[in-house]
Amino acid sequence: MTLRLQLLFITAFIILITFIMACLPSGNDEFASAKEIIGMRNIGHKILLSSGDSVSRVLPIGKINSNQYQISFGNALNFTPDSVIKIVRQAVTANQLPKDYIVNVIDNQSKQVVCGFAVLKTSKTNLLPCKGRKQPKARYTVTITFRKVSDGSVKKNYLVAAGGGLAALMLIFSGLRWNHQQKKTFVQSVNHDNTEMSNAVMIGRYAFHQNEQILMFENEEIKLSDKETQVLNLLAQQINIVVARYELQKIWEDDGVIVGRSLDVFISKLRKKLNGDAAVRLVNVHGKGYKLEVA
Repeated sequence: MTLRLQLLFITAFIILITFIMACLPSGNDEFASAKEIIGMRNIGHKILLSSGDSVSRVLPIGKINSNQYQISFGNALNFTPDSVIKIVRQAVTANQLPKDYIVNVIDNQSKQVVCGFAVLKTSKTNLLPCKGRKQPKARYTVTITFRKVSDGSVKKNYLVAAGGGLAALMLIFSGLRWNHQQKKTFVQSVNHDNTEMSNAVMIGRYAFHQNEQILMFENEEIKLSDKETQVLNLLAQQINIVVARYELQKIWEDDGVIVGRSLDVFISKLRKKLNGDAAVRLVNVHGKGYKLEVA
């Protein structure tokens, strides 16, 4: 994996983790919940006082779910819905609780709702059906359900997280595509190089590449000089056939010099470079020339 691809993956990972962390519940949520529970106890306390009871206690607040609370009392009490409406409104304002809520007062014995009202965004949409009717003394439970204002922000967080995840995926895709393109380019380059060297003449276990002036023996690359390449090319064209000495000496005619020993020197050099394969021999045929034998 290249350094560039590694950096892309690291960046994508950091982006993804950052946006996931943005969606996780924060400590502020726990604080707000604790604050709401205190607000519920305060409501229960004031309801008891409004009924003339300063001795009974408010039982532990029940949290039914994230936006619904239950207020219970140690003893029976009587109340007027008007006082409950007023107390809840004051508590909501004082404790900065969600402005939209529904209150139900339940008779513990019959399990029936004896009083209920809803306060919504505007006074025109408020539902206050039980005002002015005093309720008899009994054991009651008050449930308050809030419409959470944080829902929009939660959705926003999820949208932001989704955007971050998409950005991370795009980075990863971009990195993979770039890596694939690099590999493709490399393979094309290799194939191109192999194509250029595909016209090799096999001499036993040797691959003779005339244009590149090299012999390949297994993984070893053996360099050839210009004259060595020309001599070997003539011999390789007629493997196991004697090539006349004068034909080989024509290689030096273009230089304007014909030296008998020059050919012998280059033949000797070629023998050394071909000695890796016992099946390949450069044979001197006395009085005629040289033969490249391949068993």
